[in-house]
Amino acid sequence: MRNFCRKHKKLFSAVVIAFAFAAAAGVTFGIMVKPYAVYADGTKVEDPYIVSADGKELFIVEDEETAEKVIRRVMKNYVPEGGDLDRIHIEEELKIEDKTLFVGVEPPQVLTEDEAVQKVLAENETDKPMMHVTTTAMVDDVEPVEPEVVYEKTDELFEGNTELKTEGTDGKMIVTSEVTMTNGEESAKEPVKEKIIQEPENTVISLGTAARPADTAWQDYSGETIWSADGQKLVNYGRQFVGNPYRYGGTSLTNGADCSGFIYSVYRHFGYNVPRMGFFSMGKGVCLAEAKPGDIVYYPGHYAMYAGNGQIVHAYNSRAGICVSSVHAPGRILTIRRFVE
Repeated sequence: MRNFCRKHKKLFSAVVIAFAFAAAAGVTFGIMVKPYAVYADGTKVEDPYIVSADGKELFIVEDEETAEKVIRRVMKNYVPEGGDLDRIHIEEELKIEDKTLFVGVEPPQVLTEDEAVQKVLAENETDKPMMHVTTTAMVDDVEPVEPEVVYEKTDELFEGNTELKTEGTDGKMIVTSEVTMTNGEESAKEPVKEKIIQEPENTVISLGTAARPADTAWQDYSGETIWSADGQKLVNYGRQFVGNPYRYGGTSLTNGADCSGFIYSVYRHFGYNVPRMGFFSMGKGVCLAEAKPGDIVYYPGHYAMYAGNGQIVHAYNSRAGICVSSVHAPGRILTIRRFVE
């Protein structure tokens, strides 16, 4: 017996070593241990699926059906509310494939459907989104329709004088636009059609036609300048707002101003305390040949700022907004007043 043990000692040692290597390699008594992935709670998943975008791994889920549900929910999240969806697509190439697992490495984490959706949406809000979901939809917006300004001649006012007769009210219209969004952020908006659902009521201004008595005749060249300044600076500042809207009664150079409100706000920006209206009674009167940038040109029912070279910058009307025009565009010049020199 003793001789038998000595004889087979080396063979026994080799068997023990072989079993040790087999256990380390995932083999126990001839049975292979299959690699797996795990949920956060430790539940094992032996055949998970991976979702990738342009070759970059995004997340791992339990099966192909869950992966498809995650993608559908992410896309649905970016469908604009109240819009008629035209098309939706993901810019990256998405793939759903079996996840290759290995024995002897830390098992990768499997996400639930909700966890995967939250992960994608959260990272899509960063500067390195997981995917770009682009939607195109027809969206309706209700927007105001500004009233027109119309003038009614009256002999109850002196020529050149105006008076508000009826203040207009905004109408309403539905503007249908094709809106393109990427990950919920608007990237393009193109109006397609408009439909007025409430007509605006025009603003009516009474325009005087009565001749002035001799003792009240307009003194075009009377008065003096008020401030020492460079009128070109006022013009340059006013030009910055060309293209912005006209709004009757407004003084905002960005959201809307009328003709006198435009001049009022430009002068006030530089600290010059001008009134809201009545510029024709201030400053020094000059003729057109002497006009300089910054001078105020007064027409029947309208003010503008002389910009030089026969041009004016002004809040013209609801169609043109704040714009640059010929000095003769608004009609006959009544007087030109100079506030700064």
